[in-house]
Amino acid sequence: MVPVASVQGGAKAARLQLTSDTATAMPGHSVVLTASAESSVTGTNRAIEIFDTSTGTLAGMCSQGNQCSVAYTAHAGRHSFAAFVIPPTSTLPTGTQALSSNPIAVSWIGVTMVADRAIVGPGRQVTLTATSTVAVDKTGWLLQIYDAPTHTRLTYCASGNTCRVTITLPVGGTRAVVAVLAPPTPTAPPSELVVAQTDIFLVHWLSLSVHAVTNSTQPGAVVHVVAMANADMTDSPWSIGIFDNHGQLVAPFCKSGNTCAADVTITGAMPSFRAAVGSVHLADSSVLSRLLQRAAAPPKLVDIQADSGLVTPTVHTSRTLWGVDSCKSFTGDANAGSGLYPQVASQLGVPDFWGRYLTNTVCPGISGAEVAAAHNKSMGILPIYNDYNCSNVVGYDTGWGYGAEAVAAARNIGIPEGVALAIDIEPPGAACPGAVNVDGAFVEGWYDALTGARYVPAFYGNGGAGSEFASAYCAAVTARPEVANNSHLWTFEPSLWGGYSKGNAPDWGLAYNTQCPEHGTVWQYMLSAGSTPDVDHDLMVSDFPLWYP
Repeated sequence: MVPVASVQGGAKAARLQLTSDTATAMPGHSVVLTASAESSVTGTNRAIEIFDTSTGTLAGMCSQGNQCSVAYTAHAGRHSFAAFVIPPTSTLPTGTQALSSNPIAVSWIGVTMVADRAIVGPGRQVTLTATSTVAVDKTGWLLQIYDAPTHTRLTYCASGNTCRVTITLPVGGTRAVVAVLAPPTPTAPPSELVVAQTDIFLVHWLSLSVHAVTNSTQPGAVVHVVAMANADMTDSPWSIGIFDNHGQLVAPFCKSGNTCAADVTITGAMPSFRAAVGSVHLADSSVLSRLLQRAAAPPKLVDIQADSGLVTPTVHTSRTLWGVDSCKSFTGDANAGSGLYPQVASQLGVPDFWGRYLTNTVCPGISGAEVAAAHNKSMGILPIYNDYNCSNVVGYDTGWGYGAEAVAAARNIGIPEGVALAIDIEPPGAACPGAVNVDGAFVEGWYDALTGARYVPAFYGNGGAGSEFASAYCAAVTARPEVANNSHLWTFEPSLWGGYSKGNAPDWGLAYNTQCPEHGTVWQYMLSAGSTPDVDHDLMVSDFPLWYP
């Protein structure tokens, strides 16, 4: 702000004029707004104030002189301004007591893009419309729409301020596009040539998968069914429905998120399931219908956009293993005659497996004596990797880096390929506040590092629906369904209290409800909390690829 002293003093201003040094500005550039009064405000307990009346924002003020200049910056759109001579305030005046200037407007060049439909079925057409705040005629610029991943130009327009293109995909998937105002280039221009551009705009052609699992084919057993779409239904006209092989809806339609789940009790032959995405058609609720007392028909799914096809549930017939995991070494003796192992074996039961850490961090890494003891006791080892900084669980590179370190440690110890290595993702709290930010990219990074080295990725975290880890895991599965098929989940929820041992371990059916497809095979059902023996209790499906030294 630049107050300019007036040669006049003290008189109340009678007129106020507002000007700008330009009516059109580049995105992020400043415009100088100047308010000039006939009289100085020095010593009057009043100020010259300039407001962005579009947003109610105070752009600047001057309490001396009769002129006030302010540099104001915006990124896109048309902004209106007015100046006032008023007692100093940060609130836009609404009454008539303040002396006000003429209104002016400044346009910051910007580009927006909309779609007639952003989520559609495979093969359907979507029309994208890009709009610039300025007409491109005679500017030397074009309004251009590009495919973001390939940088290929889809269309361009040399006149007016709108540009349209129609695109499609024959199968389910996503296309990312961007609209750019820039000099003509057949591929996406470098940033220094871009005048304005939109954020990446996503258009989804729907795909749908169904994951169904049960522990038995007998009547009374429960099938857990999860349907997953590749797009969020919340702001779309669509919903997800799950149906059995007779066409019966087995759970309420799901209108928010990209998943839908159902627990179905088997009453006869094993059912199969399919999911579909469409528009929910409600039953006739007209006055005539009510007068005739007709029973309301259940809602139907119409205008089907995508269908998964029938899926037969997977039956887990593997046996359940009981074991423990510990921060501490379980023995310093190759025959396991001392340490935690004999305590656990005598007080809780002989463990089928033991979870131990690969490297020395917060907990000591597994020792040669422990490896020898596991061999002599025919006990499996569940290898765990963690980092000193349990808050650092964000981003693909971080997940991949941890995976590379885990693979190197596993090879150094002698763990063969094909064994699962579990990444320890702790819940957010005082010890790990940053764990609240765990994301799908981190999950993908760990997955890629392990599968690339021919180890099996496993994830230790909160498997409960809506948790930070479950949300991150489901985001990774949405982007890459193979993550669900080729990795294992180890959940610490629900966490139980009580005098459990190998002989009275809880029912496995209590575990897992991520609300997306997963291969949940390990459940840490009870934490040690300083108990004796100082171990956590776990159940495991026997198809988990343990290390047997």
